[in-house]
Amino acid sequence: MKFKITLLALASAACLTACNDDFFDQVPDDRITIEQVFQRTSYSEKYLATVYSYILNEAHRTSPIPWDPCSDDLDVTYDREDYNSYQINLGNWSASSDYYEFWSHFYRGIRSATYFIQHIGDNQEMLNDPTRGPLVVEQYKNEARFLRAWFYYNLLRQYGPCVLLGDEVLPGDLDRDDVKMNLPRSSYDECVDYIVGELDDIIDNERLPLHFTSQADKDYGRATLAMCMGLKSRVLLLAASPQFNGNPAYANVVNNDGKHLFATEKDPEKWKRAADAAKAIIDLNIFDLYKEYHTDG
Repeated sequence: MKFKITLLALASAACLTACNDDFFDQVPDDRITIEQVFQRTSYSEKYLATVYSYILNEAHRTSPIPWDPCSDDLDVTYDREDYNSYQINLGNWSASSDYYEFWSHFYRGIRSATYFIQHIGDNQEMLNDPTRGPLVVEQYKNEARFLRAWFYYNLLRQYGPCVLLGDEVLPGDLDRDDVKMNLPRSSYDECVDYIVGELDDIIDNERLPLHFTSQADKDYGRATLAMCMGLKSRVLLLAASPQFNGNPAYANVVNNDGKHLFATEKDPEKWKRAADAAKAIIDLNIFDLYKEYHTDG
């Protein structure tokens, strides 16, 4: 019996000494570093798909989008306390309520988009194809730019003036008292100009396919020039509306330094910009308000 125990102990010791010191210092197969994400094409494409995932589904009229419940278009009668729209219809909300809180959601989307824009050009596997690689990188980068503009638009229409970060990616471990954690909001018009400027660069330089009919079937749903033009039209129409174009109700809405966040006077030129943006879409001649069928009968 003692012999067996001694033999087992010697065998165990031999196994332990034969082990590589780094045996347990391994990265799991299902966990990769952020650097590895931008070394492989498939990983980078998955990252971009994650940026797309920050788009909210607006198909449902009560959740998670607040537009109908917060208007006089819809009275939600669901007797369920976990429905934000039900609480809003009862009047159970205030400035401190967190119903439909998408501020953090869209800034996470903005951060992800910006990080992608800054790093997709490092993907050597993608760039190994000298003919197609640079074109794909450029397309993906501008898809992310469109998505970032879309997220800013969502912030603008729900919260009004917001903080513009440009191409800066803030570290995730900043102290709450850090100056970059307390950036002032840009004015409403500055936000509009930033969004439109991003879209115009994509549109004017034709950095994306025109329409889904110009895409492969597997790419349906990806950003196009037509989407950029449609978003530009939306942004400019909202900016021209009486709600934000010289609305006296916002005359005293200022930053801590006294900067006005909304225009204090109406500007008719905003309506012209909105009209021109809409006309540009009409002039594409690829969209219809309706289609006629069976015109022979």
